[in-house]
Parts: sequence; C-alpha cells; structure tokens
Amino acid sequence: MPLPTQAEVLEFHKLLATSLEANLSSGGSAGPSPDLLAAATKNPGLIFQANEIDGVTPLIVSAKDMEHSKWLLEEGAPWNAVDRAGKCAGNHSTDHNIQPLIDLHCTHATRSELILSQTLRNGFNILNVNEAKESTDIDYAPCTKKDYLQRDIKYSGTDQLLDSDNDAVMMEWERPLMSLHSEIICQPCTLPRVVLNVGFGMGIIDTFIQERLTDKDTHVIIEAHPGVYAKMKTDGWCDKPNVIVKFGKWQDVMEEFGGAYFTGIFFDTYAESHLDMEDFHAELPRILKRGGIYSFFNGLCPDNIFFHGVACNCVKIQLESLEFEVEFEGCEIKVKEGDWEGTRRKYWHFDQYFLPVCRY
Repeated sequence: MPLPTQAEVLEFHKLLATSLEANLSSGGSAGPSPDLLAAATKNPGLIFQANEIDGVTPLIVSAKDMEHSKWLLEEGAPWNAVDRAGKCAGNHSTDHNIQPLIDLHCTHATRSELILSQTLRNGFNILNVNEAKESTDIDYAPCTKKDYLQRDIKYSGTDQLLDSDNDAVMMEWERPLMSLHSEIICQPCTLPRVVLNVGFGMGIIDTFIQERLTDKDTHVIIEAHPGVYAKMKTDGWCDKPNVIVKFGKWQDVMEEFGGAYFTGIFFDTYAESHLDMEDFHAELPRILKRGGIYSFFNGLCPDNIFFHGVACNCVKIQLESLEFEVEFEGCEIKVKEGDWEGTRRKYWHFDQYFLPVCRY
C-alpha cells in the first residue's frame, strides 16, 4: 500500500482532533471515534505519518489523552518519532506532567527497546538498522565508530581528548562527575580493594581513584587506544606501584581476570555500542565480588531526556536480571557553551546527571 498523501494525513489529524475533543468531553470514556478507527483501518499508514508542517505524529497529538495513546501504541505507532523540535510523544506527556501517560510511554518504549536489542543480538537486522539508521532510532551512545582504535587522537591542552573527527572522547567538565564515580567504586571495605577502570581517556577518574586507594589496594586500568596508552606510559601510569595497566580491548583482556576479583568497577569506553555495554555487563557477575559496586559514565542518549530515561530503564532491567540493585542518583552538572569550543558536536545536553550506583 502506498504511503498516505499529506492531504490524507491532514484529514486524519482533523479526525483525530475531533475524536480527542469528544473523548475529553466524555471524561475519557469515549475513546477513539468510529470515524477515526475506520480511517485507520482503511489506511493503516496514517497512524505512522507526521504532517510536514511541524513533524507532529498522531501519537504526539494524543500526548495528553490516555485512551488514544494506548490505541495508537497498540496499533504500532512509533514511540520514538520526533517532531521538528526533537520531541517525541513521551517528551510532550512529560511537559504536560501527566504521570499515567508518562508511565505508559516509558513502559512501552522500554519494552520495545529491549525487544529490538534482543532481535539485533539474534542477528536479524530490522530495515538494515545498523547500516542505515532512521532519524527516530534511539541512539544509546553519543558516538559509535568501529574504526576508532585505528584513528589518531589528540590531547588539546588539559581540557579535551579528541578523535580524528574532532569528536570529544573525554573533556575536563566531566571532572566533578568522575570524582563522584570514584567515591562510589572505591567504597571502604574490610578486604584490600581491587578497583577496575575500563577506558583511561584523560585519566580523570584514575587520578581520583589513586587519591582514594592505599598502598594495600590495587588499581587496574584497561585501555585499548594506542595513542592513549602511549601517553599513559609517558606520564608514568605504567610505573605506579599499585597500578596494573592492561593494553587492549576489554573483550580481549577480561579472560585474564579470575572469578570475583574486583571490589569496584567503572566502565567508560568510547565509540562502542549499547550491545558492547550489555556484553560487558554480562561479565560482571564473574569478576565482581559480592557486595561490590559497579558504575559507568551515563552518557546514554544524551540529547533527549525521555530517550535518556528509557535507556536507563533498559540498563537497569538488564543489571537487575544479573542480581544487581540499581539506583540512579541525580546530581547537577553545568557545562558552559565555551567548553565545547574545538569539538565537532556536544555529547551532553542536560543540567542533571543520573549517576548509576549498581550494588552486586
């Protein structure tokens, strides 16, 4: 069946507006009108199509109405379709502060993403999603580059680590967050602490870890990029008495660690996908001691707060299935516009950071 014309889309939106008004007048008991249901049955593509004026979809139009939102989601309306302002229906329900609708969209989106993730992991590539991602697909990581380890990197003073595209690998504004992460994973315990950091970058969190550990504790760092590793050697990290540096991808290094080895783990790789993170999480029960703490840099979906919440939910569900207790602690973070000077694009857009605390 051909895609609906814009005239058909606009007519459907008129039917939807009338149906929404009637449902509001009935106190929410009327639901979608017969005319609206008939139009959707005749041309199911109308449920998916946005108008060309502002990019609004039927689901976004229905962001304040429970019955219509339920119906559209059940009929397959894409939860992550965004309008010209970059907002999906869940964003709009959040703006309206309608908690039942926020919960509806969040639950549906989380379930959809978990199913999609498993589908991709099983090798079935929906619409070639890996090769030609639609603009509405949810991107967990701000930057995914399969050839990152073969690219040059450069340290721009003490403020930035950039790849060959001038995308930021790590930046100085992260320092307050890294201090908080280090405090969590370096929690006091009766045993000598063994703390792992995956992804050295600028060494911000590793500097904090060194300040928190004693000479009885052990600090393990995994770094895969040759340029970063070379700077680590130049700066003396490989010569520190309580530091063990493993050069290589974590996927190739993890087998070197025996069971229940670490008391704290931090994960902050660059240019990997959310499937890589899931693979790392699957390793945690083998290498983290009971009572240990895991955390990661939470840059998931960094340019849309609703997508960010959905991604956090997906990670929480996966880690809970591995017997972790997961909390996200909110903390304020202000990134100045000038901090991004010299970078190709931002990888953080919010004023609040949700710090993962995952207890095993």
